[in-house]
Amino acid sequence: MTRTRMMRIERKPQAKPRRGATLLDVVIGSMLLSVLLIPSLHLLTRSQKMHRRLKLHKSMLFEADQLLQQRKILLSDQVAFAKAWARPMSTSERSTIVTEDGQQLAAGVLVQRDSTAKLSKLLTIATQVWQDRNRNGRVDEDEPVEQLQSHWGEP
Repeated sequence: MTRTRMMRIERKPQAKPRRGATLLDVVIGSMLLSVLLIPSLHLLTRSQKMHRRLKLHKSMLFEADQLLQQRKILLSDQVAFAKAWARPMSTSERSTIVTEDGQQLAAGVLVQRDSTAKLSKLLTIATQVWQDRNRNGRVDEDEPVEQLQSHWGEP
């Protein structure tokens, strides 16, 4: 009988793959972040600011419309209309409005005769709502403001 001998081949143990990144990987990753991520963060920040600004203007327009409609309801009474026609306002009535999200807004309503209408009694109702940041009771150049105007005829 012949015996075959098995030879044992020894292999070197394979090196385990390294965990982690090389310096080149870190540099390339940092460059990609600075090129892509930073401008997108600026865009996101600017978008949030615009959203807040639009939300503020939307709420100011809503409040101005509410003031306008309230004044129209008051003037739908013949006696109130006659008083407003006899004594038009020289200055606007000021008020303060607190919105649902807690912002404090200043508002003004002005009712005057419409001088362009010659044949009928027509009143002009102007409302103005603004964010009075310095609380001086006047609209300043840097303060956001919304204005609405309408006409109301004799009931």
